[in-house]
Amino acid sequence: SSGINAEWPLRPGETLVTDVTDLMELCVVPGKVVWCLNLDIVCINDDGNVLDAAVLALSAALNNCWLPATHVIEETGRVVVDPEGEKTKLELKFIPISVTLSVFDDQTLPDPSEDEEKIQCGSLTCCIDDQSKIRAMWSSANLADDVLSAALIYVKKRASVLLSVLQKVSKTS
Repeated sequence: SSGINAEWPLRPGETLVTDVTDLMELCVVPGKVVWCLNLDIVCINDDGNVLDAAVLALSAALNNCWLPATHVIEETGRVVVDPEGEKTKLELKFIPISVTLSVFDDQTLPDPSEDEEKIQCGSLTCCIDDQSKIRAMWSSANLADDVLSAALIYVKKRASVLLSVLQKVSKTS
């Protein structure tokens, strides 16, 4: 949607990526060479709630990431990919799932469309891991305790469903 919330203290997901895996997993030669993972997410059509879709795509990509085998050429110290070597699956500490709710006074609406985002009073986005732990939460609305509690119950259920779909897709790839 056209209304990116500039009030967020960070770009969505930026701290989650560094927390998802032990950065030593990316180390090829300690102190010298590391893998750099780049993930570009291109939004072809945005009818709202693009953040949740982007985090789901990020999680699927990281969950299916395999690092190629490498070896060091002794004479030059150069690191090269060994196409015959055994790949290593990137180990994740957790799998992040994002769930966004639009807020309308004392009601919440899951998975808002672009039109719903335009008229909402605010929004609540939670990033939940695969153990139902809240990893991050952003809100642009003041929510009563009972509304927030009900929203978090829904968020955890929705994250569980999305995680189940993600795991099924990961098994088939």
